[in-house]
Amino acid sequence: MSVFVPLGMPRFEGEPDPGPRPGRGTDNTAYLLINPPVTDPTTAYHSIPYLVGAARAAGHTEYACVDANLDAFTYLADPVRFGAALTAARSLRAEIEARSGAPRRHDEIRYRQALAAEGLTATSARDAIGVFQNPEHFYHPPTYAQAVAVMSRWWELIALEMPPGTADGFSMRVKSAVNLCSTADLSDPEVPAAVARPFEGYFADEFVPKLRERPWAVVGLSVNYTSQLPVALRMARLIRTVIPDTVIVFGGTEVGDVVKYAPDPAAPWRVFRDADLIVPGEGETALIGILDAVGNGAVRGGDAFEGIGGVMTRSRPTPDIAYGSVATLDSPAYDVWDWDRYWAPEPVLLYSPTRGCYWNKCTFCDYGLNTDRPTSPSRERPVAAVLEDLREASRYGRTLYFAVDAMSPRYLRALAAALAESSLDLRWAAELRLERTFPERAVGELLAASGCVAVSFGYESGTQRVLDLIDKGVKIDLVPDVLAELARNGIAAQMMGFTGFPTETRAEALATYEFLQNHEKLWTTSGIGVFSLTPGSIVAKDPGRFGIEVMPLSASDDIRRYLPWRDRQSGQVHWPVPEDPRIPREYITSNRRVSFDRPFVGGIDSAHSLLYYARFGRGLLPDTPAEGTRREEEPRVRLVGEPVVSIPFASVEELTGVDDLMAEVGRRSRAHLDTTSGAYGDWLDGAGAARPGSCGVLVLAHGDLVEVPAGVDFGADNAMTRALRLMLATQARV
Repeated sequence: MSVFVPLGMPRFEGEPDPGPRPGRGTDNTAYLLINPPVTDPTTAYHSIPYLVGAARAAGHTEYACVDANLDAFTYLADPVRFGAALTAARSLRAEIEARSGAPRRHDEIRYRQALAAEGLTATSARDAIGVFQNPEHFYHPPTYAQAVAVMSRWWELIALEMPPGTADGFSMRVKSAVNLCSTADLSDPEVPAAVARPFEGYFADEFVPKLRERPWAVVGLSVNYTSQLPVALRMARLIRTVIPDTVIVFGGTEVGDVVKYAPDPAAPWRVFRDADLIVPGEGETALIGILDAVGNGAVRGGDAFEGIGGVMTRSRPTPDIAYGSVATLDSPAYDVWDWDRYWAPEPVLLYSPTRGCYWNKCTFCDYGLNTDRPTSPSRERPVAAVLEDLREASRYGRTLYFAVDAMSPRYLRALAAALAESSLDLRWAAELRLERTFPERAVGELLAASGCVAVSFGYESGTQRVLDLIDKGVKIDLVPDVLAELARNGIAAQMMGFTGFPTETRAEALATYEFLQNHEKLWTTSGIGVFSLTPGSIVAKDPGRFGIEVMPLSASDDIRRYLPWRDRQSGQVHWPVPEDPRIPREYITSNRRVSFDRPFVGGIDSAHSLLYYARFGRGLLPDTPAEGTRREEEPRVRLVGEPVVSIPFASVEELTGVDDLMAEVGRRSRAHLDTTSGAYGDWLDGAGAARPGSCGVLVLAHGDLVEVPAGVDFGADNAMTRALRLMLATQARV
């Protein structure tokens, strides 16, 4: 397990207690902080290092930290367990094939997923992690692609044990056969338990023994992504069962979102039913207050926690929003993790020199426990203090991501100048605003000198009218000059935008893609999503200004993560969708230069992308020979095959898939029907679309399924079969 006990922990069970400190209570309040699955295992989120750094400076030195996300996947990657998962998938297929009558829709979804086992071996997952951790293999794209392919296949196998549609790589869908917008689903212990089912072996063998190791007075779960929420709820139930008297605390960005988006003040307590305390905002001061109170004798259910700022209790359910001082904040404790265990050849650390956004005007934005503004107020740490923090951080890693909303131009220049003049040899990236002063002040040269390898920009739209509605404060005509300034200095630009903002025309939506096409030499990666309306945004608070009317959600969605809206001019009602139907497929594919997404190379701001930028420059990938000069380089390690499997159905493409389920989720949402987990039983139990017959299925490396032409022997390795495989793989990607 990734339980790291820093040298600052002087006492364990059986050692003498020196007694209370004046005004602070006893200092033997043993606490445990947990990062739950499911999230990115390539690096560690920085919330727990910040919490421990503050608590340790305040005298609370008895603690342990568990990265249960990393531990759980390491546990599942063991060849015995991974091999058992492959066997279970093949047995499931055989069982479905042997049944009389047409398969159910649920059977067909699982059958398609179970095909991911073909071409894998018991060691594939372990060896893929080894590729990520090996510098020679990690920086060799064909070998790296093999490891990513295993991960893609692995998630199909993990999904077999979850409610259908829940898993989405190292993330989870907000709505599927489980509704993470519903307090009814989240407060029903059976639903989080169903989502967490793949991790039950890890819980029993490693996590529960850790809970029994010592009498933890406080256990905190740091939940920063929606994908962590259901598993965290299951873990809280285990914690309450194993150590019933401990004080359980929930904190993190996702916890804040549940508090913010649930109009009923009692709803968070239905969701976090095993919690004693909820910290919906910044947690350093709150944790110290909780530990002090417990050290002074506070127990769960008592009133000693009522006066702690930033802490919600059952008798005080209204969130107390407190924004702490970044200037006086204690340094994060990066020594809480064993960095060699993460899935990268070297550590990538997250660090926040600022909090909040200095611009804080964008009308679509709704981040954190904001009140009257799009996000929290801007606060800056003195540059001298940042350098001290980074000197300590450099003991663990020299690649950093500055996890900030947006730094002001003045602060950015001051920080970059200080880094350039320092002896620190760091590489870093951050999300910044598109400042017109970059080329005027040669900021690109300064950033490069400071170690900057990549910058993420939210350019949002390719048209000025939409940008003005967003209140972005950016002139689209000046953006190419900003990007060119970075490109001249070898810094990668990662471009983020979206279509579908209220009143946007189809031509304006296409212009957002065309802007990237017209300036393709100035950026490296891009991600264009579709606008979703959230309750805390300026658009939602003043819909008439944007020509829309906010529409009601279905009763199931009482955690209002998004809102449907109607365009007053056209009358069209908009719901969240994964893709904008107005955008041709060729537009979407033309803006993807790397086929991978987070947390892998090509993902915006992913740890792996940052390491590739640091190694290969703004091109992200190493230079490749001219087309036709030699055969594509082979992987140095083969981890996954591409077998052809014969199945007893006329067509694999006819089998019900997750896309069909998601279409049903969308239909039920739009019709205001029940979308909680119990609502899909009849649909999933309904007859599938499979027809008896026979067909061959090529299982491509990343798990795509392609029907193969009859009469072709794909087992032979010759020019024709290689060409056919390439053609079919290209068709699958399109």
